[in-house]
This record gives sequence, C-alpha cells and structure tokens, in this order.
Amino acid sequence: MKRAVVISLLLLLTFSAGAQESIVEKPEDAFATWTDVIVRKDFDNWHVGGLVEYCTIDNGSGLKHNEVVLRPIVGYNPLNWLRLQFQVDFLYSFFSGFYLRYLPDVSFHWKASDFRFSFRTRYQLSHHTQSGKLSSAMRNRFKVEYMIPDAPVSLHFAAEPYWWDRFIKTRYYLGADFKINKHFSITADYIRYQHYDIPKPHQNVVYLILYVRL
Repeated sequence: MKRAVVISLLLLLTFSAGAQESIVEKPEDAFATWTDVIVRKDFDNWHVGGLVEYCTIDNGSGLKHNEVVLRPIVGYNPLNWLRLQFQVDFLYSFFSGFYLRYLPDVSFHWKASDFRFSFRTRYQLSHHTQSGKLSSAMRNRFKVEYMIPDAPVSLHFAAEPYWWDRFIKTRYYLGADFKINKHFSITADYIRYQHYDIPKPHQNVVYLILYVRL
C-alpha cells in the first residue's frame, strides 16, 4: 500500500510539473499548482506548527506568476469537537509584491460511522505592505470525509464560499488523504474555483500537501 501511495504521489508531481509549462487552451479556465509542507506539534490541547507553500498561477490569458507563503500556526482545542486557530501568512507574489494575511478561524467537527464532517469559519485580512491596501473576506468551509475501513486512505469533498460585501468566489475540493505512518501523510486535491464577478470565472488547481507530525 505504501508503494502505491509513493507511486501515486510521483505521478501527481510529474503531472503538476508538466502542467506548469503548458498553455491553457480555454482563456476562461486558468490553471494553478499549489505545493505545501505542513509541520505540526501537539501539546495536550494546544498545537503549534508552520506551513511553507509554493504556488504557480496562470490567469488564463498568458500572464503567469508565482507565490511563496510562510505561515506560522497556533491552535487550541477547548473541546474535542471544537478548534480555535490563528495563522499569519507572509506571502510574496512575484507579480504584485509582499502581503501580510491574518487568518483567525473556528472549526467544528463530528463523526458518524465512517464519515467525518467539519465546518470551519475563517476571517481573512490581507495587507499589501507596499500600497497599504487592506482587503478582507469571510471564508466558510464545509467538508465531508469518508474514512475507508481498514485502509490508510480517506476521500473528501469540500465547498468554501468567500464573502467580501458579496459572494466573490467559491472553492470546490475533491481529493484523498494517504496516511504513510504516524508521522507522515499526503493529501492530493483537485480544486475548482467559481468566480462570480469577473469575466473569466474559472480556475483549476492541483494541490499537494505533505503533513509532518512531530
């Protein structure tokens, strides 16, 4: 099973690397790749960690740019079904410069048989340090996971609408989680964006995450 997981990951990475150099045929269907490494350490009800992310983005009209994100994370679970978390993104875009993003969120989760449900509400405040421009959004994500019995694999679907004085976009996630051992796991997602207020409304994302638990 572990060999199959590693082979699947290599195939996805190969596909992502090739897609970064491809030309999007339909201008309304932009393409992006996100690659993350997330490290976490638990201390009773607290957890601390960090994320490193590299993104490639094509807006569908030939304009391409990359982003790098460094995100420290701290969280607290006052109850076994409730999580409070705070994150800060240090984001550098090769196209538009440096941003700070503040991301407090609250998550609720519960299980039913082999299914796990979660709801997360997140406030996002972005500050472009060169222009001083501020923007904000509310991001509410509902996620359903199916944990395959006697297998280190689970499947999931999620929807995440963004509200910024109106609904501006929704992310739809479809993917799988692969547990390698108690310290390492991999998530692979296809994400489809639906924008509501621009003439080229769609974006497709291949998203890969390596989780490390210390």
